[in-house]
Order: sequence, then structure tokens, then C-alpha cells
Amino acid sequence: MYAGVSAPRRYPTSTLGTSSVNSSSNWKILTPSPRPPRGRPVHYGSNYPNGLPTVHIKTQDMLKPQERKLLEAAEAGDKPTMLDVLYNSKDDFNLNAMDAMGRTAIEIAVDNENIEIVELLLQQEDIRIGNALLCAIREGVYRLVEMLINHKSITTEMLGPGWGKHLNEAEVSSSEYSSDISPVILAAHLNRFEILQMLIRKNAIIENPHKHSCCCQECDRERFNDSLHHSLKRINTYRALASPAWMSLTSPDPILSAFKLSWELEKLASLEHEFKDTYLQLSEQCKQYACDLLSQCRSTEEVISVLNKEENNHDENIDVWASKLSLRRLKLAIKYKQKAFVAHPHCQQLLTSIWYEGFPGRQQRGSYWNFFMCAILILLWPVLALSYIIMPKSKLGRIVRSPFMKFLYYSISFGCFLILLTLATFEPYRYEKGAIRGGGKNRASDRGPPPTVIESLVLLWVMGMIWSEVKQLWDEGFKKYTLQWWNWLDFIMMCLYLCTIALRVGAYYLFNYCQEFINIKYMIRTYWDAFEPVLVAEGLFAVGNIFSFARIIYLFQTNPYLGPLQISLGCMLVDVAKFCFIFGLIISSFSIGLAQLYWYYDSYTPVCITPDNCKLEANAFSDIANSYMTLLWSLFSITKVEDTDVLEEHYFTQWVGRGMFVTYHMTAIIVLLNMLIAMMSHSFQIINDHADLEWKFHRTKLWMTHFDEGSTLSPPFNIIITPKAIYYFITKIYNLFRWLCGKYQYQKSKTRATIRRPGYSRKRNEMEKKCGSDTDEDENKPLTYMDIMQRLVSRFILQTKKDMKMDGVNEDDLLEIKQDISSLRFELRDDRRKEIVRSSSHIDAVKRDIMRTMSASNRMFGYNLRSPRKDSVPEENCNDFDVCGDSLGPSDIIFTTPTDASSVFFNIDCPLIEDGIEECTTDEKKQDELVRKQSSISQILETPSESAFSMKPAIKKNRPSIYSVKNIPLNNTIEELVECWRNEMNSKLDKLIDEINRQNSNKLRARKSGASVKFAEGKCIDPKSPSKVSFKD
Repeated sequence: MYAGVSAPRRYPTSTLGTSSVNSSSNWKILTPSPRPPRGRPVHYGSNYPNGLPTVHIKTQDMLKPQERKLLEAAEAGDKPTMLDVLYNSKDDFNLNAMDAMGRTAIEIAVDNENIEIVELLLQQEDIRIGNALLCAIREGVYRLVEMLINHKSITTEMLGPGWGKHLNEAEVSSSEYSSDISPVILAAHLNRFEILQMLIRKNAIIENPHKHSCCCQECDRERFNDSLHHSLKRINTYRALASPAWMSLTSPDPILSAFKLSWELEKLASLEHEFKDTYLQLSEQCKQYACDLLSQCRSTEEVISVLNKEENNHDENIDVWASKLSLRRLKLAIKYKQKAFVAHPHCQQLLTSIWYEGFPGRQQRGSYWNFFMCAILILLWPVLALSYIIMPKSKLGRIVRSPFMKFLYYSISFGCFLILLTLATFEPYRYEKGAIRGGGKNRASDRGPPPTVIESLVLLWVMGMIWSEVKQLWDEGFKKYTLQWWNWLDFIMMCLYLCTIALRVGAYYLFNYCQEFINIKYMIRTYWDAFEPVLVAEGLFAVGNIFSFARIIYLFQTNPYLGPLQISLGCMLVDVAKFCFIFGLIISSFSIGLAQLYWYYDSYTPVCITPDNCKLEANAFSDIANSYMTLLWSLFSITKVEDTDVLEEHYFTQWVGRGMFVTYHMTAIIVLLNMLIAMMSHSFQIINDHADLEWKFHRTKLWMTHFDEGSTLSPPFNIIITPKAIYYFITKIYNLFRWLCGKYQYQKSKTRATIRRPGYSRKRNEMEKKCGSDTDEDENKPLTYMDIMQRLVSRFILQTKKDMKMDGVNEDDLLEIKQDISSLRFELRDDRRKEIVRSSSHIDAVKRDIMRTMSASNRMFGYNLRSPRKDSVPEENCNDFDVCGDSLGPSDIIFTTPTDASSVFFNIDCPLIEDGIEECTTDEKKQDELVRKQSSISQILETPSESAFSMKPAIKKNRPSIYSVKNIPLNNTIEELVECWRNEMNSKLDKLIDEINRQNSNKLRARKSGASVKFAEGKCIDPKSPSKVSFKD
């Protein structure tokens, strides 16, 4: 057990259950027995059984005193106490001891952002970094992270995937983060750009997770050991890979990386339903990052470089004035369903300028002018189409080739097709019914009629639309073509019309050219067969008309008001499909049950209760088909209550049937239909909440179908063989022969720029002429995609850091301020103590200078002032922090005096006088005696050492003395006491110096000849400056 915790009692197994001790954490765990002991109450909550609590956390009494002092100093930022514990502690202690929260001293210091404490701890040999590095990354202090990763115990492997392998069991169990979160992963999670860049320079990596269906040995082992840990590890790794900081600093193409990772995360959300919300959130984060990079674009040049980027070519030069664009990156965004990226204002502005290319000022002018121009263009549609057929390179041809004109004329063409379908409904022959008229040549009775003029025009339009769909399928590919459900609608519509045309052609040939059917060509429709070719063709034609009129909704996507409604309708159809699946199960169950119940009671069967009373049975549930139809129409209240009755007196059967019918109504109408309404309302609300986003995305998909080259002419003009088509056909045949000979290489259509921008070639030539040939080459150097991407990433990082600085002050910031104040308080206290020691040393130095002057004066007259050394506190011992500071009081400042007056020895030998100076007279001897008495005062003030004349106060507690400093208040602080003592001593020393100078003035005046006085011990004193003593050979 921990230190300070007594050994637990031992209880019988039958009363308290089994007891187990966790050796790794030294925690006592009591396992309860299956049932409580007899005669003893069961304790819950804070009531411990038999007075023995279960220990779950470390308390202070479990730590050694030095460990507790170390943790408290780290928490308070007390560096002096930390130094005392680390260097002056005599007992052994654990430097990596943990507090109640499982934090070591270095983790506490890092958490408090105390750099000095961390530096001090890192100098220790036995220190373990552990989770302190993760704490430093979490706090975002670059200097702390740099200090920790530069420690000798941190290797490159520990910064990446090998982090968890180097943690001990205590660090793993007490860590704030799981063992799979390495420093580089945590830095990516928190978007610490500078720290992450430093880790990347240290070769820290993040390994990409394996696929969800991976069956390698490592994945199988991790799933077998702990499937939850395996899933959480994958999520943490994907969270790091999806962070903006990681993609910005590691990916050469961050936008493409964001697209692919977002798509992968969406697929994982559909596979791992347990963590669906987490994966979707990370996917949205990647989408938002791509939008943020696009938001940093400041010019059309940068927007074009982003949207026109090829997938693998990073060094491609950007030509802003190119006459053709590919918009490859935009098409990729549509493929990966990056709706926010596609609907971004920068992207939409470029697309709008391309869409209305050739019509300057259309958006700035009023709606009346636009309506007038559209009306004129509609009227000129045949003329412009024929001019493009004849002269595709002319100005009129370029107008027809613009995206807006292609969409406009396609809409006009489809509108004309719907008008023809409407006119076909009101054909005159449809009013000729009944008997054969006109000599047996009535069209209504013709089993193989020829097509009318309107039907011939419809045939031309259908052939043109089929050719248009074939070209679209060829250009986009089968996979991309099938992903759009509008194409499925077109496919069904074209199939219906082709079947109609085939049946009409077959019937016409059969009854006009086959001899055996020519005689029966005309027949009243009443006698036609149920599967007559004309009847089947008319049925298919009617269904095709429904799809044709529904197809016009596709054109509503360009309208800002009708577009969101059309999108909502598409989402509602998905809800209807889900409802139909559930409804099919319900109606099938009731249909089978009712058919099983009423199988005996066939419809239209005579039932005779008596020979004279016979009636026909009218049961609607006699078979499964009738049951389905009856239950289906009952949704619309087209049924009768009597449908469950029978003519026989089988009341039990009737009540069971009625109960089943009522239950069906409650289930299908009250529950299922209202559920369908709720589902459709929910779908509509989702689209309505993001109406602008959804509309712009679907509108862009519609626009992109008209941006590429081809499909310029709308039906039926597209089936005309134009001179341009003949030229292209000959060119392709020629290139085919060149390719067979190895002289030509085909370019992939996906990478070929096909979006025209009329007039930009001329603008580029004008810009080149304006620039001239004398301009700087560096200024005209074309930019590459990498240059543009570096700009965007730099701006994004700067903007992100500004947003982080603008965040409000939180509780952690307040705690950091509190910690800084606490550390500053301890530093100021330490500085104050040092200042006291320095002040005392300065006063001692002044006193030594004074005593040197006094001693020099006495020696000049032949006296040797020397006294025995007394015990005092050395000056070095007062340099420690608290030894001489806090324990100093007014009664403790005393000055030692000589214990015996006889111990004071004076050298009365007269010095040798040079330069003919006479011996001392009697008056001079009296004055020397006075000086000798004055010098004894200095021995009273201090006890000089043998090596130097120092004046140090002896600190002795509780020792009264008559030489104590007086007039010092007792309730002052240490600084005020020292200041009072300093002033008192200065005043006394000034008086003493003045008295000595006054007594020696006569002798100094007698020796102004300039000669130096030599002493026996080799020292010389200058008569002009008696205080200056020098040593001469």
C-alpha cells in the first residue's frame, strides 16, 4: 500500500466476499459477495462496510513529505522551494510522483505554463517526460514543447506511432488522453500550426488507417484484442488527418486531399453506423476547410487556378487569359458532392461570367430588357441554327455556341416538342368513331395507319433527342451518365417512344404490304384484339407523354424560386419509395389473411339458403388479387363496409373479417400515411433550410452540361449533317492513320480544355502588347498552382490564428493568470531576500573601507589595532534564502565587543621618519594617545578578522546586550528594521570619522612635504590621501 496508509484488516470470505489487490496501482478493491451477510445491514454510498473504505485516488498522506512538497511547489510555482527539495533533500523520494489527479510535477508545471520550473525539472536525471509533452501541446506553448522534445529521452519514434509503446502503466492509466494519441496527432487535433510544423521537421508522421474491410494480421489482432480501442484509434487518426493544420502543412494539394478524405469519411459513415455522426462531422470539417481555402482567393487568377487544376500536375503554369478552360477541379467537386465548395460565391461568380459569356451587361440590366432580348432570340432560333450549320466560325455561330444560348434553344426545342404532343391529342380523326365511313377508309378503324404531319414532326424530335442522349452517354461515360436520375427519366421516355414507333411501323407494314392482312386492314375498334399493335403503341405513347411533361421540371433548376421546390420533390420521391416498401409488407400481410379467411366465398357464386331464396355472392376478398385491389382502393375510401359480409350465417367469420379490415385501416391510414406525411415534411424542411446551397449546387450541375463543347444544336437540327461534322470526321480518320503509323498521340478528353471563353485570346494578346519587352522578367513570370496554393494556405493560417486570438477569455486563461501571479509573488519574495543580503554586504563593505582608513591612520602613528576573533555568522551563510532574513528581529542585531580589554594589543613602536623630519614632541605623544583611545571604539563596533578589517554583525537570538541598536520599532518588517539599523550606523560612523579627522589635522598639516611615510611591514600611506593604502616593494 501507499506510504501513510495502514494495512487493511482481514475479513472472512463468507462475510465480505473476496478481496483483490491491484499491484500496479496499489489500490484496494473489495469485491462484494453475492448476498449480504446475515444480521448485518447493507451499506451504500458513504457508509463503508465495517469501517474500511475503498481507495480510488491517491491522497496527500500516501506521499512522502518531500514528494508532497515537490508537487505543491510545482503547483504554486515556488522555485526556491523546488530548489531546496531537489538539491538539499537528504531523504530519497520519487521525482515522478503523482498527485490525486495522476499528474507528476513536470505535468503540473507544464499545465501552469511555468517555464522556469520545467527547465529546472528537465535538468534532473530521473525525470520522465510522459504525458507532459501532450499537456504542453494542449496548452499551445511553443517553447515548452520545444524544450520537451529536445530532451534526450524523446526520440523520433515517440512523436508518432510509437508513443504508446514508451508509456508505462501508470502514465497510461492516469493520462488525459488515450495511448493511441501521439504528440503529432494531438497537435493536429488542436490545430497547433507552429508546434505541428516543428514535429513534422522532427520526422513525425501519421500513418493512414487501413480500409474498413482490411483483413491483415495487424487489423485482425487489434479487433480480437479490443474492437472498441481499434475503432477509437481509427477515429482519432482520421480526426488528425482531417484537421486543417495537418492538410495545410503536409499536402501539396490541400483541396484535393480534403475532397478525397471527405468522400472516404462519408463512405465510412455508411459502413460504421456506430460512429456515423463522428464520421459525418469530420467529413463536414473537410468540406469547410476546402471552402475556407477558396475564400482566401482575392482575384480571378487565383480562382481559375483552383477550379481549373488538373489532378496530378502541380507545376502547371496558370494562364488567366486562356480562351478555353477545363474546370477539372470543379467537376471533381461535383463528383464528390462538395456542395458548399460548388455553391461558394467565388466559384459561382466565375461560373456566372462563363454562363453569360457573349452577353455583357445582361445581369445589370432590367428584367424587361432581358425578356425582350429572349423573345427576339426565340424568334430567331431557326435562322441562328441554320447560320451555325453553314458558318460555325462566324459571329452568329459563336453566339449560338455560348452556354446560355445552348440552354435557351434546348428549352425552346423541348417546349416545341410538348406543343406537338398536345396537338397530337387533338387530331381530327379522333372524332370519327363508330361505323366505317368514307368508303371503308376511316382512320379510326385503320389497323395500320400512316403517320400524320404532327406525328412525323414528333418523330423528328424524338430522333434528335435520342441522338443527343447518345452523344451525352459517349462524352460522360456510362457510370457518370447513370448517376443522374434525370438521365434515367430520359432513358425511359426514349424507350417508350422507340417502342411506340416500332409498333406503329410494324403495324403499317403488316397491314399495307402483307397480302394476308390487307383485306382486314379496316375494322371497327370494338372488335380489335386486346393486344393490337396500334392499341399497345397508343398506350406506350400516352405513358411517354407523361414522362415528357414531367421532364420539363428539370429546366426549373435555373430559377431561384422553382429550383428549391424541384429539389424538394426529388427528395420526397425517395421518402415515397421507403414508404412503399413498408406499405407493401403491410398490405401483403392483410391481403393474404383476408384471402385465407374468405377463400370459400367466391364472388358471383349463387347461394341458396332456401330453394326459393338464392342470391349471388359479392365478396371482394375471395382471392389475393381482389384483396390487393380492395385494400389499395380503401386508402382512398373507394370501398364499402359490406365487403366483409357473407350471405351465409357465418357470424364468427364476418366479425374476424371486420376486425382485420378495421385494423388495416388504422395501420395503413392513421399510422402509415401520417408517417409518410411526416417524412416528406422533414425532407422538405431539410432542403428549405439549405435552399440556396442546394439550388446553386444543382444549378451548377445543369450549367456544366452546357459548358463543354458539342451539342450546340438542339433537336431536331442536331440530326442534320453539318460541314463541320464532315470536317471532324475526315480529321479523325486522318489522325487514326497517323496513330497507326506512330506519328500521332491521342489526348485524353478528360484533361482537354473544352469550355470556351470568347474574346480572351484577343485580350491576352492586348495584355502582352501593353507589357512590352522591356518589363522585368520576374514580374511577367507565370505563376504555378503551387505558388497560388502557398498563398492561400498562408492566408488561411493567418486568419485562423487571428480567429483564435479573438476568442473570449475562458476559465483556463484565468487560472493561468492566477498561476503567473503566484509565481511572481514567490519571485518577488526571493528577490527581496536577496536584496536584504546584498544591502548587508554593501554596508559591510562601507564599514571595511572606514576601518581601513582608521587603521591606516593609527598605523601611521605606530599603532597596531588588532583584537581576538569572536564567533559570528559568516557572510557566506547569510547568502541563503531564509537563514538570515525571516528570523531577524530587533533584539537580535548586536555588535560584539572585546571580552577582555587586555587582549587589545597596540604596537607603540614609532615608525621610521624619512626626509629629515624631527621626532614626535610631547604634544604629539598626547595626541597619539588620544588616537589610540579612539581606535578602541572601532574594536567595540566590530570584531575584525585576521585577514581583513571586516565589520559583521553577529546574529544571536534572545541575547540582550548593551550594544544593541536602539530606537527601532518592534512591529516593523525586516526591510524597515534593516533600514533603521543602516541609518543609525551611518550617523555614528560619520561622527567618528569627523572626530578622527579633527584630531589628526595638525599632524597631517606637518607632513605636507609630499614624502611618503614608510612602515616596517612594507606598506606606504600617502600624506595627501591618508585613506589610500598601497603596497610597494
